[in-house]
Amino acid sequence: MTSINAKTDKTNEACETMNILLSIHHGLDHSAGAPGVTVKLADALSGRGHAVRVISFDDLKRLPGKLRGVVFPWMVFAHVLKHPEYDVLDLSSGDGWVVNVARRVFGWRSKMLTATRSHGLEQLAHEMLLQGCRDGIFTKSWKYPLYNGSYRLWECRKSFQMADLLLLLNETERQYASKRFGVDAQKIATVGNGIDECFAGVARRLIANDEEALPDLPVNVAFAGRATFWKGFPFLVEAMTAVLARYPQMKLGLFGTGGTEQSVLAEFPESLRAQVVVMPRYENHALPELLADYQIFAFPSLGEPFGIAPLEAMACGLVPIVAEAPGPGEYIRNGKNGVVVPPRDSAALARAIVEMVEDRERRLELRRAALRSALWYSWGDLAARLELVYCQHRQKSHSFEAI
Repeated sequence: MTSINAKTDKTNEACETMNILLSIHHGLDHSAGAPGVTVKLADALSGRGHAVRVISFDDLKRLPGKLRGVVFPWMVFAHVLKHPEYDVLDLSSGDGWVVNVARRVFGWRSKMLTATRSHGLEQLAHEMLLQGCRDGIFTKSWKYPLYNGSYRLWECRKSFQMADLLLLLNETERQYASKRFGVDAQKIATVGNGIDECFAGVARRLIANDEEALPDLPVNVAFAGRATFWKGFPFLVEAMTAVLARYPQMKLGLFGTGGTEQSVLAEFPESLRAQVVVMPRYENHALPELLADYQIFAFPSLGEPFGIAPLEAMACGLVPIVAEAPGPGEYIRNGKNGVVVPPRDSAALARAIVEMVEDRERRLELRRAALRSALWYSWGDLAARLELVYCQHRQKSHSFEAI
């Protein structure tokens, strides 16, 4: 198994320029999850001299929603059929199964490296949904088994099983792919997502000004994410109700919650609402300024394939306190550059926040480590490490051909 999240002296090795195709089964949007990751990765790889093309649902605008999903893998196949010049096909899960079947059965486009990329393994999300239904938290739509709960899962499994390289987000996905899909561990690379330059620049500045703006009290707490169960919002509310009552001067900032300010504030006791700042929506580039008055980032999310919000907060100088989950566990080490608490444990979350508020020196120590960790995930550095993974796996596939 390869990990491009671990430091290696090989990242500076030169790779030849490549023609790379990226796909994403959504419309392109710089500020939205997987589409944003795809666009930013394309820009970073282009910045390193590679020729990069992105195809997306934007290329199928005339088709209605679900039909796009069914047709898209065939459109990807048609596009590759017309473009033999690609060296690397880096395709989102489910997008490349037609291409990969053609390559396996007919030996077609054998010199291309095909990679299947996870933006959150669909099978794991499916299992979480089923568990949530069993627990009475969710109710499945009758439409779910018609596509997302059946055919879509098959597409994704085939894409992963038949690719030359799997690009997964965390160790849990790696183990799942190895055990449940039967994929050779040598074909798997764990990759993270990156932080934008607006965050990397803040991290560099704060590292240079080590003691900058770290007050004793009040210490403020921030959260960024939807006010939903899966983001751990009910547990955050319960924990912060106790913490805010203990520290009347403390401020809790809630960013990107969705809904309305009034509906989010209604989750807190009326006596504490003056201490809570709610911003239902924000532009991502504005987040460093929004977080400037905060020192702790509380993020009790229950299921994050990667979880970029804690990493962005770390780059802004906040100490992350997160619930144990596969994604943040890739870059947050308990007691090293942040604090990890058990999931669904409001009391543990409250205790961790209080301990961090009370221990300024510990907070400064974790802050320094968090800043250094975040800077490792700039898009430019990630693109350099991914480039090396492409090169290594292309060499392997070519050596197999020679045999």
